[in-house]
Amino acid sequence: MARADRSGLEDEATGLARRSWLGALVAVSMLAGCGGGASPTPTSIPRAAVAPGTYTSSSFRPPITYTLPAGWLVADDAADYLALEPVTSDATGIRIFRSPRAASQDPTCPIASAPGVGTTAKDLVDWIRSRPGLVAGDPVPVTIGGLAGLRIDIAIVAGWKPSCPFASGLPTVALFVGSTDTSFRWVVAGSERLQLSVLDVPGAGTVVVDIDAFDGSLMDGLLPAAAPIIGSLKFGLP
Repeated sequence: MARADRSGLEDEATGLARRSWLGALVAVSMLAGCGGGASPTPTSIPRAAVAPGTYTSSSFRPPITYTLPAGWLVADDAADYLALEPVTSDATGIRIFRSPRAASQDPTCPIASAPGVGTTAKDLVDWIRSRPGLVAGDPVPVTIGGLAGLRIDIAIVAGWKPSCPFASGLPTVALFVGSTDTSFRWVVAGSERLQLSVLDVPGAGTVVVDIDAFDGSLMDGLLPAAAPIIGSLKFGLP
Protein backbone atom coordinates (compact mmCIF):
# COMPACT_ATOMS: atom_id res chain seq x y z
CA MET A 1 0.00 0.00 0.00
CA ALA A 2 2.66 2.51 0.92
CA ARG A 3 5.25 3.33 -1.72
CA ALA A 4 8.42 1.49 -0.84
CA ASP A 5 12.02 2.00 -1.79
CA ARG A 6 12.28 0.79 -5.38
CA SER A 7 14.71 -1.96 -4.48
CA GLY A 8 12.28 -3.31 -1.89
CA LEU A 9 12.58 -3.09 1.87
CA GLU A 10 12.24 -5.75 4.49
CA ASP A 11 11.43 -5.00 8.12
CA GLU A 12 12.50 -8.01 10.18
CA ALA A 13 10.95 -6.59 13.31
CA THR A 14 7.44 -6.66 11.90
CA GLY A 15 7.73 -9.36 9.25
CA LEU A 16 6.52 -7.03 6.53
CA ALA A 17 8.18 -6.67 3.17
CA ARG A 18 7.45 -3.60 1.10
CA ARG A 19 7.99 -4.57 -2.52
CA SER A 20 8.62 -1.70 -4.89
CA TRP A 21 5.50 0.29 -5.61
CA LEU A 22 3.08 -2.37 -4.38
CA GLY A 23 -0.55 -1.42 -4.08
CA ALA A 24 -0.50 -3.36 -0.82
CA LEU A 25 1.76 -4.22 2.08
CA VAL A 26 2.50 -7.90 1.59
CA ALA A 27 3.15 -10.20 4.54
CA VAL A 28 6.39 -12.17 4.42
CA SER A 29 6.13 -14.22 7.60
CA MET A 30 9.34 -14.04 9.55
CA LEU A 31 7.98 -14.27 13.07
CA ALA A 32 7.20 -17.62 14.64
CA GLY A 33 3.52 -18.43 14.49
CA CYS A 34 2.70 -15.79 11.89
CA GLY A 35 0.36 -17.33 9.29
CA GLY A 36 1.03 -16.44 5.67
CA GLY A 37 -2.67 -16.17 4.78
CA ALA A 38 -3.55 -13.34 7.15
CA SER A 39 -3.44 -9.66 6.27
CA PRO A 40 -0.45 -7.99 7.92
CA THR A 41 -0.83 -5.29 10.52
CA PRO A 42 1.83 -2.60 10.09
CA THR A 43 3.57 -1.48 13.24
CA SER A 44 2.37 1.94 14.41
CA ILE A 45 5.34 4.30 14.30
CA PRO A 46 4.72 7.91 15.36
CA ARG A 47 5.07 10.23 12.39
CA ALA A 48 4.99 14.01 12.24
CA ALA A 49 2.09 15.65 10.44
CA VAL A 50 2.57 18.63 8.18
CA ALA A 51 0.87 21.86 9.17
CA PRO A 52 -2.71 22.06 7.90
CA GLY A 53 -2.78 24.03 4.69
CA THR A 54 -2.48 24.04 0.92
CA TYR A 55 0.51 22.48 -0.82
CA THR A 56 1.73 21.84 -4.38
CA SER A 57 3.62 18.71 -5.41
CA SER A 58 7.32 19.37 -5.90
CA SER A 59 8.03 16.45 -8.25
CA PHE A 60 4.75 14.85 -9.38
CA ARG A 61 3.62 15.85 -12.86
CA PRO A 62 1.24 17.28 -13.76
CA PRO A 63 1.68 19.40 -10.60
CA ILE A 64 -1.05 18.89 -8.03
CA THR A 65 -2.27 21.45 -5.52
CA TYR A 66 -4.02 19.94 -2.51
CA THR A 67 -5.17 20.94 0.97
CA LEU A 68 -4.38 18.74 3.99
CA PRO A 69 -6.20 18.87 7.32
CA ALA A 70 -4.55 18.30 10.69
CA GLY A 71 -3.08 14.84 11.16
CA TRP A 72 -1.93 14.14 7.58
CA LEU A 73 1.48 14.04 5.92
CA VAL A 74 3.10 13.79 2.50
CA ALA A 75 4.58 10.28 2.49
CA ASP A 76 6.10 10.52 -0.98
CA ASP A 77 6.34 12.98 -3.86
CA ALA A 78 7.98 11.61 -7.02
CA ALA A 79 7.52 12.39 -10.71
CA ASP A 80 4.94 9.63 -11.14
CA TYR A 81 3.72 8.97 -7.58
CA LEU A 82 2.27 11.05 -4.74
CA ALA A 83 1.22 9.56 -1.40
CA LEU A 84 -0.81 11.38 1.25
CA GLU A 85 -1.40 9.52 4.52
CA PRO A 86 -2.85 10.03 7.99
CA VAL A 87 -0.07 10.05 10.56
CA THR A 88 -1.72 7.16 12.40
CA SER A 89 -1.10 4.53 9.70
CA ASP A 90 0.72 3.91 6.43
CA ALA A 91 -1.85 1.23 5.61
CA THR A 92 -4.46 3.80 4.57
CA GLY A 93 -4.26 6.91 2.47
CA ILE A 94 -4.51 8.57 -0.92
CA ARG A 95 -2.17 7.32 -3.67
CA ILE A 96 -1.87 9.18 -6.97
CA PHE A 97 -0.19 7.50 -9.95
CA ARG A 98 0.82 8.81 -13.35
CA SER A 99 -0.13 6.87 -16.50
CA PRO A 100 0.04 3.28 -15.18
CA ARG A 101 -0.40 0.33 -17.54
CA ALA A 102 -2.53 -2.77 -17.06
CA ALA A 103 -0.36 -5.42 -15.41
CA SER A 104 0.47 -8.84 -16.83
CA GLN A 105 -1.71 -11.58 -15.38
CA ASP A 106 1.08 -14.17 -15.53
CA PRO A 107 0.99 -16.06 -12.18
CA THR A 108 4.61 -15.08 -11.51
CA CYS A 109 3.49 -11.42 -11.32
CA PRO A 110 6.29 -9.97 -13.45
CA ILE A 111 6.74 -6.22 -13.77
CA ALA A 112 5.34 -6.28 -17.30
CA SER A 113 2.25 -4.88 -18.99
CA ALA A 114 -0.66 -6.93 -20.24
CA PRO A 115 -0.78 -7.07 -24.05
CA GLY A 116 -3.59 -5.46 -25.99
CA VAL A 117 -4.96 -3.16 -23.26
CA GLY A 118 -5.48 0.51 -24.06
CA THR A 119 -4.37 3.38 -21.89
CA THR A 120 -7.42 5.64 -21.59
CA ALA A 121 -9.51 5.80 -18.43
CA LYS A 122 -12.26 3.72 -20.06
CA ASP A 123 -9.75 1.15 -21.36
CA LEU A 124 -8.25 0.65 -17.91
CA VAL A 125 -11.56 0.57 -16.05
CA ASP A 126 -13.05 -1.94 -18.51
CA TRP A 127 -9.97 -4.13 -18.08
CA ILE A 128 -10.15 -3.93 -14.26
CA ARG A 129 -13.80 -4.93 -14.29
CA SER A 130 -12.97 -8.00 -16.37
CA ARG A 131 -10.39 -9.37 -13.88
CA PRO A 132 -11.71 -12.66 -12.48
CA GLY A 133 -10.00 -12.07 -9.12
CA LEU A 134 -11.68 -8.72 -8.47
CA VAL A 135 -15.16 -7.67 -7.48
CA ALA A 136 -15.84 -4.25 -8.97
CA GLY A 137 -18.71 -1.82 -8.76
CA ASP A 138 -20.23 -0.02 -11.70
CA PRO A 139 -18.08 2.82 -13.06
CA VAL A 140 -19.29 6.32 -12.22
CA PRO A 141 -18.31 9.44 -14.20
CA VAL A 142 -16.17 11.72 -12.07
CA THR A 143 -14.27 14.99 -12.41
CA ILE A 144 -11.41 15.75 -10.04
CA GLY A 145 -9.24 18.84 -10.19
CA GLY A 146 -10.33 19.64 -13.73
CA LEU A 147 -9.72 16.13 -15.11
CA ALA A 148 -12.59 13.83 -16.11
CA GLY A 149 -12.72 10.07 -15.94
CA LEU A 150 -14.34 7.13 -14.19
CA ARG A 151 -14.51 6.06 -10.55
CA ILE A 152 -14.72 2.42 -9.51
CA ASP A 153 -14.63 0.53 -6.20
CA ILE A 154 -12.69 -2.74 -6.17
CA ALA A 155 -11.59 -5.54 -3.84
CA ILE A 156 -10.46 -9.13 -4.17
CA VAL A 157 -13.33 -11.54 -4.70
CA ALA A 158 -14.16 -13.86 -1.80
CA GLY A 159 -12.44 -17.22 -2.07
CA TRP A 160 -9.72 -16.06 -4.47
CA LYS A 161 -6.60 -18.20 -4.03
CA PRO A 162 -3.89 -17.14 -6.52
CA SER A 163 -0.97 -15.38 -4.86
CA CYS A 164 2.08 -13.62 -6.25
CA PRO A 165 5.31 -15.48 -5.40
CA PHE A 166 6.41 -12.76 -2.98
CA ALA A 167 3.07 -12.66 -1.10
CA SER A 168 3.45 -15.76 1.10
CA GLY A 169 0.03 -17.09 0.17
CA LEU A 170 -1.90 -13.83 0.56
CA PRO A 171 -4.50 -13.62 -2.25
CA THR A 172 -3.34 -11.11 -4.83
CA VAL A 173 -4.27 -9.60 -8.18
CA ALA A 174 -1.66 -7.69 -10.17
CA LEU A 175 -3.23 -4.40 -11.21
CA PHE A 176 -0.82 -1.87 -12.70
CA VAL A 177 2.80 -1.46 -13.78
CA GLY A 178 4.58 1.73 -14.78
CA SER A 179 4.71 3.13 -18.29
CA THR A 180 8.28 4.40 -17.87
CA ASP A 181 9.46 3.28 -14.42
CA THR A 182 10.51 -0.39 -14.57
CA SER A 183 10.27 -0.74 -10.77
CA PHE A 184 6.59 0.23 -10.55
CA ARG A 185 4.24 -2.65 -9.65
CA TRP A 186 0.82 -2.24 -8.02
CA VAL A 187 -0.78 -5.35 -6.54
CA VAL A 188 -4.12 -5.65 -4.72
CA ALA A 189 -3.85 -8.02 -1.76
CA GLY A 190 -5.89 -9.67 0.97
CA SER A 191 -8.83 -7.70 2.33
CA GLU A 192 -7.68 -4.47 0.69
CA ARG A 193 -10.35 -2.11 -0.64
CA LEU A 194 -9.70 0.61 -3.20
CA GLN A 195 -11.71 3.44 -4.70
CA LEU A 196 -10.00 4.28 -7.96
CA SER A 197 -10.64 7.42 -10.00
CA VAL A 198 -8.97 6.93 -13.37
CA LEU A 199 -8.71 10.34 -15.03
CA ASP A 200 -7.77 11.22 -18.60
CA VAL A 201 -5.09 13.89 -19.06
CA PRO A 202 -5.90 15.27 -22.54
CA GLY A 203 -3.16 14.21 -24.90
CA ALA A 204 -0.94 13.04 -22.05
CA GLY A 205 -2.10 9.73 -20.58
CA THR A 206 -3.92 9.32 -17.28
CA VAL A 207 -3.77 10.04 -13.57
CA VAL A 208 -5.11 7.47 -11.10
CA VAL A 209 -6.34 8.75 -7.72
CA ASP A 210 -6.72 5.89 -5.25
CA ILE A 211 -8.34 6.02 -1.82
CA ASP A 212 -6.86 2.86 -0.37
CA ALA A 213 -7.28 0.80 2.80
CA PHE A 214 -5.06 -2.27 3.01
CA ASP A 215 -7.26 -3.44 5.87
CA GLY A 216 -10.62 -3.23 4.11
CA SER A 217 -12.47 -2.75 7.40
CA LEU A 218 -10.92 0.74 7.63
CA MET A 219 -12.35 1.93 4.31
CA ASP A 220 -15.69 3.21 5.62
CA GLY A 221 -13.85 5.56 7.97
CA LEU A 222 -11.24 6.54 5.41
CA LEU A 223 -13.65 7.67 2.69
CA PRO A 224 -15.15 10.65 4.58
CA ALA A 225 -11.70 11.63 5.88
CA ALA A 226 -10.25 11.59 2.36
CA ALA A 227 -13.20 13.30 0.64
CA PRO A 228 -12.24 16.94 1.41
CA ILE A 229 -8.65 16.28 0.32
CA ILE A 230 -9.84 14.76 -2.96
CA GLY A 231 -12.18 17.72 -3.38
CA SER A 232 -9.27 20.12 -2.99
CA LEU A 233 -7.11 18.57 -5.74
CA LYS A 234 -6.25 20.78 -8.67
CA PHE A 235 -4.07 19.57 -11.54
CA GLY A 236 -1.80 21.91 -13.47
CA LEU A 237 -0.50 21.51 -17.00
CA PRO A 238 1.53 18.31 -17.70
